Amino acid sequence: MTLCQRQSGGRILCIRLSGLGDVVHSMNALALLRRERPDAHIAWAVEERFAGLLEGHPHVDELIIVPRRRWSRLLRNPLRWGELAAEVRRLIVRLRAGRFEASLDFQSSLKSAWLVLAARAPRRIGFGPPVSRELSHLVQNSPVTSPGEGVHRVERDLALTAPLGIRTRYAAAALPCSARHADAVDAALGERRTGGPLVVIHPGTSAFAAFKRWAPERYAMVADALVEQRRAEVVVSWGPADRDLARQVVRHMRQPGRPAPRTSSLQQLVRLLQRADLFIGSDTGPMHLASALGTPVVALFGPKDPVQTGPYCSRSLVVTGHASCRPCPRRRCSDPRCMSSISAARVLDAALAVLDGQGECRARPGPVKGPFSWPFRLGPRRGEVTTAWSDPGFFTWLCELDRRLASSSALSLPAREGQVRVSLPVEPAVGAERLLVDRLPGGARRARRAWWAAARTPVALRPVCWMREAGRHGRGAVVILEHRASLRPLAEVAGDAPGGGRAGRVADAVGRMHRSGLYHGDLRAHNVLVDGDEVRIVPTGRSRRMGRLPAEVRCLLRGLDMGTLAADLDGAFGPDGEERLFDLYCKDFTDGGRGRRLLARAFRRRKERRSWLRRFW
Repeated sequence: MTLCQRQSGGRILCIRLSGLGDVVHSMNALALLRRERPDAHIAWAVEERFAGLLEGHPHVDELIIVPRRRWSRLLRNPLRWGELAAEVRRLIVRLRAGRFEASLDFQSSLKSAWLVLAARAPRRIGFGPPVSRELSHLVQNSPVTSPGEGVHRVERDLALTAPLGIRTRYAAAALPCSARHADAVDAALGERRTGGPLVVIHPGTSAFAAFKRWAPERYAMVADALVEQRRAEVVVSWGPADRDLARQVVRHMRQPGRPAPRTSSLQQLVRLLQRADLFIGSDTGPMHLASALGTPVVALFGPKDPVQTGPYCSRSLVVTGHASCRPCPRRRCSDPRCMSSISAARVLDAALAVLDGQGECRARPGPVKGPFSWPFRLGPRRGEVTTAWSDPGFFTWLCELDRRLASSSALSLPAREGQVRVSLPVEPAVGAERLLVDRLPGGARRARRAWWAAARTPVALRPVCWMREAGRHGRGAVVILEHRASLRPLAEVAGDAPGGGRAGRVADAVGRMHRSGLYHGDLRAHNVLVDGDEVRIVPTGRSRRMGRLPAEVRCLLRGLDMGTLAADLDGAFGPDGEERLFDLYCKDFTDGGRGRRLLARAFRRRKERRSWLRRFW
């Protein structure tokens, strides 16, 4: 039985308590979990406000409702604290009686951490810092590492299933709507009044996110233009606190428009958005719901980052405001310029483009190869692996890595330090990809540094795994990166084009690395990958940030990098090719005459020393 099969779990508790948009984002992970674990018993804990979205859900076997609003009322009355304690105790007893083998905490905050502790699942999965809040990661024993920025919430939630042995793949969300609710909405909408598209406009937001709202009169201008140009049927949706906003939009319209029928449940809202041909609104729960249903979306984003919370599952366009302070983490703003700077003309252009079939769907079938990872242990080895590779076949391959490489005469992993490129034997669907296996001395600290250098540096590589291994001659580490098969080391292709073209591109690539604040420390020909006109630097465990070092020290470090590379090339660029490489590197050098002299001195001394050592090495 493999590692992932042992950790799969037959009874799984999922926790996402609040936030309509956040609950919708986790529905893709629920679909992936059910697809990969069809026989598992899946329970879901959610607050009563959002329970309607999961009632009768085909992927949920047990719905656990946390009555937060009722408990808040009981908490405010000291005479009813006994009743509150009894209800909390009953919920804890129910969670423990569930005998869950694994818990997935999509919330990862204090109000979900106590449910994780109450369930007492042997495998507790949640987000680690910086995503987790209020020290909730301390209750997890299988934390998933995810960056706080730069990735979408749907991808982040999909990655949380990896410690169960589930490879992070995209799965379309399922959002149920019972026949009773569907019939009620269909009857309220009636027959189509025009031959044009049905456009749903949602002008409201939650009360604490009121600064995300767009002006009702501008929504009305967009609606009028859509009626005039596309004969659209405009319906303005509203929530419990947004009815006045919907009426304002309809009142400002010159063309026919109407408020949406009252939706008494979330499933009725699902049906309304299912029937729409276009949704227009700001960063709200209904926008995320429309995207998850596949409805084309025009999203208006002011303070928040659409990379993290924009429409993901449907064809969409995002219109952002012009403000130097966005994206902004604040929850309140007295002057939301980011929203007021969005013009009606830009929103109308986006709406017409989406109705004409334009827009982009960010969801892609297949693996989600983001910067997500989780810790693992295989006998004497431990480390981290990306969530896209959390499958039993890959772990089996990792366990037998040394034997597999040693059995091939063409591939042999160096005993102490070095690199080897191998074809990927466990993922036939990614046939164009290859793995770069790099053995480093120094153990876990150096491997982790190499991992994060590859994750944070914009190169054509993806970190796959790092692991520390114990051997008879001390401790070492292995780092595995993924790269395109067409990328070849500079040592193999340098002689193909001895002219200045490739040397210039290599010099430019090294310069970009140095200007980003990194120095390599051991820059050799096998650390430079070439694919046609593209040149990439492979970051290794020696890659470090120069930080706030004095300019003279930075110049010396850059010179040592260039000298090491020139000595390793050893005439591959033709006579005096390394000197020409150095001159091309110095073309954009801006640290003054003294800095350039220090750079040249370090370059020539390192080159001569390395060249002399190569005679005896």
